[in-house]
Amino acid sequence: MRGNYVVSHIKTIKTLHYGGQQIGEAVRWLQPALAVGAVAAAVTTGAWHRRWESSYEGSRRRGVFDWLCHIGTALAVSLPILPYVHDRAGFLRVSLLSSVVLDLDHILAARSLRLTDCMSMPHRPGSHSVLAPFVIAAVAERWKPQQHFGLAALVGLSSHLLRDLGTGGAPLLHPRHIITVPYKTVVVLLGTLSVVSRYSTRTAIGGKILAGRAWHWAAAQRN
Repeated sequence: MRGNYVVSHIKTIKTLHYGGQQIGEAVRWLQPALAVGAVAAAVTTGAWHRRWESSYEGSRRRGVFDWLCHIGTALAVSLPILPYVHDRAGFLRVSLLSSVVLDLDHILAARSLRLTDCMSMPHRPGSHSVLAPFVIAAVAERWKPQQHFGLAALVGLSSHLLRDLGTGGAPLLHPRHIITVPYKTVVVLLGTLSVVSRYSTRTAIGGKILAGRAWHWAAAQRN
């Protein structure tokens, strides 16, 4: 009885995780269009970034372009991943929302709803840390298992933090230690994030690991 349950559980794991690869093959024609969309989003975000740079510190214009840059960055990173996820519309919604929701901590840190107060702090709040993407991604995955929403949250939040590193820095590891990197390096890191996320989803790495562990557990139970 237990053996039948184990085999059934392993088949379920394989079906759920390898489904991303099957979906990707079924919509192969989407890949060129999404690649063009990602490039267009990156170019548009670059234009928005230049307008952000030319805006006055703490101005409404600067805040709007900062918001647009985070959304555009997440869009450029997320589009190449879409062929291999189960719920594409949901994945995109979660990714784009995650790319801006992190800045709500500015309101708490500044104790004000005024844009000038939120944008004129000495540095970004301590919640702009490397832990935030993983914690929120875990919550999203638990909320909607097997829908890649955890990955969507991870991509959106990571793209936000990476852009922040090139625009003033962020306290990734410690609230009082601000890490900054050149903006050109940020562009390379964002590209790497997209490629790695796409590859891991297309090859269903998580599914292979879970399936392997399930087989070992099943063998141990039989012995």
